[in-house]
Amino acid sequence: MKKIIVVCLFTFAGIFASAQSDSIRTPKNWKIKTALSFAPGLLTEKTYSLQLQGYLGFMQDKIEWRGEAFYFLNSYGQRPRFSMNHQLYMGAFYHFTETSFQPYVGFQPGIALSQSSEYGSLNATTQQIEYKKTLNPVGSIAGGFDFFGEKLFFLFVETRYIFGKHKSDTYPIYLDEWRFSFGLGITF
Repeated sequence: MKKIIVVCLFTFAGIFASAQSDSIRTPKNWKIKTALSFAPGLLTEKTYSLQLQGYLGFMQDKIEWRGEAFYFLNSYGQRPRFSMNHQLYMGAFYHFTETSFQPYVGFQPGIALSQSSEYGSLNATTQQIEYKKTLNPVGSIAGGFDFFGEKLFFLFVETRYIFGKHKSDTYPIYLDEWRFSFGLGITF
């Protein structure tokens, strides 16, 4: 019985040692980036929006995979169309250089949780106008640059065009918008 236990212990120790040597291998050179900023946007008919933007990106070589969230704060101007327009995106970006100044472009499909403040529908039961919240597909083409000044911090400037439609039981409303963002991020 003691021989079986000793053999099992040595087998387990051998498996553990081999697993440890595999985990000691050098990991691929991934860089983690995160940032938070305000993102003003331009809609049609002299209307502006303000969003809070946050993202988490994983970068290797010149390719960055990024998940992004926009939290709708408010809209201003002649025709504010939405009382809610929160958005989530996931996509890829290509960085043209690997120096401290890195211009980039990318595409991100996403989803928007939006509510129109303009077009509602009449509820037959309550005889009140309702503004429904809906989930809508959106897309975004973005471009900008990162400037890495220190090991942990970077400055970014970005512009993006967002396209999609808010579809409810009323007229479809375009979610199209030019959005700008800039700020300071952290990289690991």
